[in-house]
Amino acid sequence: MEILRNTIFSNIHQFIIISSIIFLSQIIYSTIGFGSGMFAISMLAMLYGKIDFFVPFFILVCLPTELVISFKDREYINFKKTWYFIISIFPLLFLGSYLLSNAENILLLIALGAVIILLSIYHLFFEDILKPDLTHPIWIPIFGSLSGLLGGLFGMAGPPLIFYFKTNNFQKRAFRVALMSIFLAMTFMRITMYTGFGLFNFQLILSSLMVLPFALAGLYVGSLFHSIIPEKTFRNITSVVLLFSGILIILKNI
Repeated sequence: MEILRNTIFSNIHQFIIISSIIFLSQIIYSTIGFGSGMFAISMLAMLYGKIDFFVPFFILVCLPTELVISFKDREYINFKKTWYFIISIFPLLFLGSYLLSNAENILLLIALGAVIILLSIYHLFFEDILKPDLTHPIWIPIFGSLSGLLGGLFGMAGPPLIFYFKTNNFQKRAFRVALMSIFLAMTFMRITMYTGFGLFNFQLILSSLMVLPFALAGLYVGSLFHSIIPEKTFRNITSVVLLFSGILIILKNI
């Protein structure tokens, strides 16, 4: 196809494969509120090796899902609490980016994967028996800072937020939009940073527009799944996705 010459897609087969990955990633994202990046970036890395140029592309692709869900479920957002999370995330996000060192990241990533696995096992089997009290406001900057640091170091800001919201018994719509609204703020910050670094160009923007119908279809299907999944099942699914995320992190780094 002539139009593919101005995109990141080398041929029509690659376009179909990447569009399918985007479709599935947005189903995951709009169903539970996280996990899309772990799935999509892992798949792209497995298929195409070094995929640094896919990161800004994927951020643009996720933006419609974050905007739609944050607006649609805005009545479930605690704006004061969300704002506190955001202002505690960004300083550590920049610090984590500054401290990034590829030579030391493998062991840290394996340790992070192990912690995520332990957290998911806790949520699956022990949260009804042993539940910490995280309702005090002091926990917001603590978990926000951890989220920012992990986001800067490894591009994975979700686990501390997921643990906080699950432990505080957020219902599924409130849980999803709490994550989405924070991720949306982080997306705008990353877009600003990447624009300053010159990472966005016509080729990348056109590529994201071409897969937009697939992303919107994934958003629609995932929203349907979210609406019909029972609350208990939803909590178990988020725990299982968290478990597989931890396992995947370890497998990628051993």
